[in-house]
Amino acid sequence: MELEDNAAAWEELGYRLVLEHDLVFPAGFAALPRLVRLAARSARARGLAGAVLRRAAGHHGCDDLLADCADTISEFRKLLDRHLQSRPVDYLATFLDSLAAKEEYHWSAVLGDFADDFYHLACPHCAVEVTIAIGDHGRYSAIRDWHLGDVDRRCLRPASSEELPDIGRWMHETAVRDGHETLADGIAHLFGKAECPHCASVFNIADEYTSANCPVLR
Repeated sequence: MELEDNAAAWEELGYRLVLEHDLVFPAGFAALPRLVRLAARSARARGLAGAVLRRAAGHHGCDDLLADCADTISEFRKLLDRHLQSRPVDYLATFLDSLAAKEEYHWSAVLGDFADDFYHLACPHCAVEVTIAIGDHGRYSAIRDWHLGDVDRRCLRPASSEELPDIGRWMHETAVRDGHETLADGIAHLFGKAECPHCASVFNIADEYTSANCPVLR
């Protein structure tokens, strides 16, 4: 049996390299070069390499091992980008792995597919909790009432390509390039502005969400 077809072996390898709760064993970083070499022809190796990198922001005590993988990670980024351009069925997972390979661990951890995404954050001006919807239900800010639903909705203001920060521009341009219009539109709104329904102040959604939810740094 080929290793790629041996699901049990890959599952066991995953347990030996990656822990739950966003932790990774030192062996995970040590295995990265081998995993990346296999990744061009093995979806399982590609996925496991991505799982290791998505946990690189945690307290793993392996900074030296991770630093030694710089060339490997650069190679992995290129491989992932080629895979994205093939418009695969695992597009979003590959997109998230690409963000981790760029050390954008926060967005790698929280970005959704914008089918049914809701972000909850405090207005930076009046501190009231604002619900941000970006998905099939609409693109709006609102105050969530547990009996009435989202009330006093205000339309979001998507960012133009010129207004996007560097990582937002990469995310948007990549999704546009690969024909993922829903993802691209969601990213433009996520990096855009929202109006607080309570005090009518306007704020940047991505900045406030990142401030409230950034990952623990090493």
